[in-house]
Amino acid sequence: MENVINEYLKIIELKKVLRTGWIEVGVPKESVESVMDHIGGTIILAMLLNDKQSLHLDMSKVYEMIAINEFKKLENNRELSIGTDESYSADKTLELFSYFSNSDKLISLYNEIKEGVSAEARFVNMITKLESDVQAKYYEKNGEFTLENAKNDIEKYPEELKSKLTNISNASDGWLAYDAQFYDDFFKVLSDIIKEI
Repeated sequence: MENVINEYLKIIELKKVLRTGWIEVGVPKESVESVMDHIGGTIILAMLLNDKQSLHLDMSKVYEMIAINEFKKLENNRELSIGTDESYSADKTLELFSYFSNSDKLISLYNEIKEGVSAEARFVNMITKLESDVQAKYYEKNGEFTLENAKNDIEKYPEELKSKLTNISNASDGWLAYDAQFYDDFFKVLSDIIKEI
């Protein structure tokens, strides 16, 4: 039992890992969510959707995939900072899996997410983006994500998308438009609901 607590203490370092994309678009650092916040928010959003829509997915698998989806982002060389001076490297991915006795299963799920080969993996890839879109709207509504900063962010978008976003009226519009390309019809409806909030 002691191992469970020790392993959990290592994993909850993710509470200190800030999602730096928000810092890059000008959200004040003290308001920026952690990776653990994002995991929790995405799981709750999935629970709500399943409750209201009866998704016919293996939700236990979905919740595990949501938790390890952040490891996928680390592997894709997304720089996330712990505290102020350290960096959380991609090498931590396999180390985090090693804390679990079912690490082979988690690695299999991890690869399934990367390849998008199941309904659950495709759902997780979309709901993770959707939760970020909700978060963008949340920061916008609180005055922490400004239209000016959003327009600066859009300058980094692919040209074909950037040309469609010349007249955005809300900070979150760019995020919603960018992520819409990854959504199926169900998630496009949800994205439209976020846009109208």
